[in-house]
Amino acid sequence: MSKISIETLTCVHIGSGNILQYGNDFVLGEQDDESCLVVVDPRKVLSLIGEANIGRWVTGIEKHEPTDAIVRQFVPRAVPNDYAKRVVLDCVGNIKPGDTLKELMHNGAGKAYIPGSSIKGAIRTAVLASVVGPQYEHLIGGGGRRPSASAIEGRLFGSSPNTDVFRFLQVGDACFGRNYEVAIRMVNLNEREAQSFWDVSKPQLVEALCPGDESVFELRIKQPADRDIVIPDVMRNVDVLFRTINAHTLKLLEEEIAYWQERVEFDESGMVDIYIGKIEEIRESAARCEAGHECVMRIGHGSGWRFMTGAWTEPFGNFRDVVVPASRPKNYNYEQYDFPKTRRVDTDGELLGFVKLRIL
Repeated sequence: MSKISIETLTCVHIGSGNILQYGNDFVLGEQDDESCLVVVDPRKVLSLIGEANIGRWVTGIEKHEPTDAIVRQFVPRAVPNDYAKRVVLDCVGNIKPGDTLKELMHNGAGKAYIPGSSIKGAIRTAVLASVVGPQYEHLIGGGGRRPSASAIEGRLFGSSPNTDVFRFLQVGDACFGRNYEVAIRMVNLNEREAQSFWDVSKPQLVEALCPGDESVFELRIKQPADRDIVIPDVMRNVDVLFRTINAHTLKLLEEEIAYWQERVEFDESGMVDIYIGKIEEIRESAARCEAGHECVMRIGHGSGWRFMTGAWTEPFGNFRDVVVPASRPKNYNYEQYDFPKTRRVDTDGELLGFVKLRIL
């Protein structure tokens, strides 16, 4: 079993699946003379106002009264920690009624963490992109069949859970908490003909791990007892696996830079140029990795279609006719554009999801 350190190079969001509503589930507060975002703990609220006043709380919610205001009606000197599940000290401003927050995943002890399953999923994508080839494109779908990677993955990794080679990759959870969490507002870099590429029409508040946080998790590649199950060469041990992951990340980063460099002159906002600079910083981090000992990987929300899928279907001859229509809703409205044509960034042009792994 190898000990692996994981460092967040950018903000990282692994969602709990919960969407929190401003005023009810989270509010703005002040701590140490600084504004903060307060995720409300209903149990603490109930202990403050008393069970006899549940009706008043429910009525207040129906009238869109913020929870902190309701609490202070019963406990005038209440401070955020009195009714908070957690306090996010670094948060965007201009939060208003109607805003929602994508909640970051936390464990039972309240610590933010990246599940081993999420890390394993990102590794699987990198490995798949490294071993698949155009000879498998007939398995992707088409002819009335919805595109799916399952047939290709079955051919490459094993056709059942018992024979899947990733059964032998064991990955533990990475629990964080050394640094603070942040709340950022995600917007789009959107390739458009008649408007700026900088698209703030669909903003989304996201709770995330901040850059520079670190944790440690365990990773192990077991060797199958069944000789019919063969671990791919690109993941035969941890050293080789890290080389595979880093090469995959570098390839996608270089392709991303090249793609937007062809479009930077068409963007009047200047944000494409900023985006390219951010990608180049990540590329330099990946390029400086010690081969077989370190790697950079992208994980979680906001990674974009190319990084989430590994972009391994792009060389397929049926990519535009089969994969794109299935991946882009109402594709007929956007056929003049390449796919994908949007990228998620925060309001400063920062990216999400990049982590650096290192064997300890």
